Order: sequence, then structure tokens, then C-alpha cells
Amino acid sequence: MLSFYKKLALTFFGGVVDRYIDSFRPLEPHIKNANMKILLKTWVSLIIFTSIMLFLITFILTYVVLTFFIQVEFYIYIFTTIFLPVFVASVAFIIFYLYPVQRENSRKNSIENNLPFATTHMAAIASSGIPTEFVFELLMGFKEYGEIAEESRLIMRNIKTFGMSSVDAIKNVGDRTPSQEFRELLLGIVSTIETGGNLIQYLREMSDKALFDYRIKREKYLKTLSTYADIYTALLVAAPLMMLALLATMSIIGGQVLGLGIQDVMLLITWLVLPVLNISYLAFIHVTYPGM
Repeated sequence: MLSFYKKLALTFFGGVVDRYIDSFRPLEPHIKNANMKILLKTWVSLIIFTSIMLFLITFILTYVVLTFFIQVEFYIYIFTTIFLPVFVASVAFIIFYLYPVQRENSRKNSIENNLPFATTHMAAIASSGIPTEFVFELLMGFKEYGEIAEESRLIMRNIKTFGMSSVDAIKNVGDRTPSQEFRELLLGIVSTIETGGNLIQYLREMSDKALFDYRIKREKYLKTLSTYADIYTALLVAAPLMMLALLATMSIIGGQVLGLGIQDVMLLITWLVLPVLNISYLAFIHVTYPGM
């Protein structure tokens, strides 16, 4: 089904994309680093095709609903019929355009969060004296390492399927990985092998460095989280309580706030404003969370 959808997108918009492909070149390295296994032309065609399809579907649904089911003022009818499809198509375009960037960042975070433990494991495996490629072959079996296991699988694919040497296979993946730290580790392994250095010692040193950096990052995040907790207490606990207490006092006296009754304002704060702010806060914490 997905392949058929890709063919449709290329059939309708492949020619258009060819003419304007240079405008989308900045997206190409993100697609490569995200390991999406799709060409830039195909992805751009999918973006345009999906956006236009959603525009047409939203336009038809909006027209049918406002024409036959809901009666609204003429200017609202015109505005909604035009604005809503454009809005939906624009959001779809932005989401599809940014998806490779988001996926690249997701892979990068997964690699860097697991790198200290994977490097320690690599050092332990290498100390047994087995060849370098078998270190990655064993590592790819540990799904707990997230994208590092996937990168190890790509190294072994380069060796077994494409016939590359272990040095070329590691260098190839090092050039494509979204994580600068993992790239430095892989290129360091390549340099150590080519110069005849001590790979076990190198991996142990990199393991100690990665664990140290990991602890520093966690300590910094805990300090930042403490600041976030203070902000949360002030803005989403103390301030709402004071506001509700003030509104309760005002309800005895009477009056309105922005044309709304006091009871309406209290209900709005309790059932809309506070839940939205709390959900936004949790989303912010989730986005800034460095992982474990």
C-alpha cells in the first residue's frame, strides 16, 4: 500500500519536484541521517501529494457539513471553507517536512543516551581478543542499546552484504550517523586499527569519558529540573490558588471579569486553563528530558 502511494506521488508530482528539487536540498542530509531509506525526490513528492490530498478532503468535508448540516453566517461559511483546508494542508506540509529532522534528533538522542553503556560493553568484548567486526556483530543483538544496535547492524550489512572491509564499513556508518559523539568513537576505532594502536585501551578510555560526560549531563539536568519545579509551584500551584481565592471573594461582592460572570471565570480556570497549562508543562518536560 505504501509503495503504491509513493508511486502515485511520484507520478503526479515527480516532474514538478525535479524542477524545484534544489529548494529542498537542505532536507537531504536529515533524511540520510534519519536512516529513512527514501530518496529526496520521493519524500518531497509525498509531502506535496499528501498536503494537496488533505486540502481537497478537508475542503469537501467542510463544504458538505456547512452546506447541509450546519447553518452559519455567509462570511463565516466563506472563511471556514477557505481557511480550514489551507490550515490542514499547511500543518501537514510542516509536519512532513520536519519529520526527518525530528527522526534524526530522536536517533541522535538514542545513540548518545546509550553510548556510555555500549562503549563499556564494546571494551569488554574487545578485551577477549576477537576481531573488531565481531564486536559490532555481538552489539547489534542488544536491542537495549537502541539506535546503536541499528548502527551496528548497518556496519555488519556493509561487511557481509556489500563486501566492505571492517575499516571501510565502520567509516561509512561513521559518516552517516547523526551523533557527533558516536561518529568520533567510530572514526577513532578506524584510526586505531589503521595505525596499529591498542583498541582495547582506546575503548576503555572512551568508555570512561562517556560515563563521565553522562554523569555531568544528568547532574546539570537535575539542577535544571529543580528550577522547573520552582516555576511550576509558583505559576501552576500558588498562583491559581490565589486567583481562585480572589474570585471567591469577588463572587460575594458581585461583578464581572472580561464580560464573564465570576462563576464562569472560575469554571474556565478550573476546567480549561489549568489542564491546558499542566499538559503544556508535561509536554515541555518530556521534550527537554535527556533520557536515561
